[in-house]
Amino acid sequence: MNIIRDLEYFKPVEKDGYVEVVLPVAIKTFKACLRLRIYKTENGYAISDDGYTFYDSNEDSKYYYDLYKQNNKCHYDILLKDDYFYKEYQSSFNINIAINEFIRFFIYLDDYIRLNDIN
Repeated sequence: MNIIRDLEYFKPVEKDGYVEVVLPVAIKTFKACLRLRIYKTENGYAISDDGYTFYDSNEDSKYYYDLYKQNNKCHYDILLKDDYFYKEYQSSFNINIAINEFIRFFIYLDDYIRLNDIN
């Protein structure tokens, strides 16, 4: 598995301990493009956001995540820990599909917050 090669059209950047990709997905809720971090793990890789998704919001990430997860089944088993949305994948799991899961998750989360007028 070569994360850089598999993601070259996203222009990944190697950082200290992870690969970062900034996706052209504008999420209104947190007023930014989606920024993901990909870490190698013992059995594959993990993806997380940058931990700043709800940095400027009225509530913390846990508040929004818990509301969303209680009322929506489209969470792709993405978890939350210390303000980081994340999921671990086996090395055989296609990285592009994993990124698609995160994109869908954040779009659905953003829609849920906006459509329900949650502040």
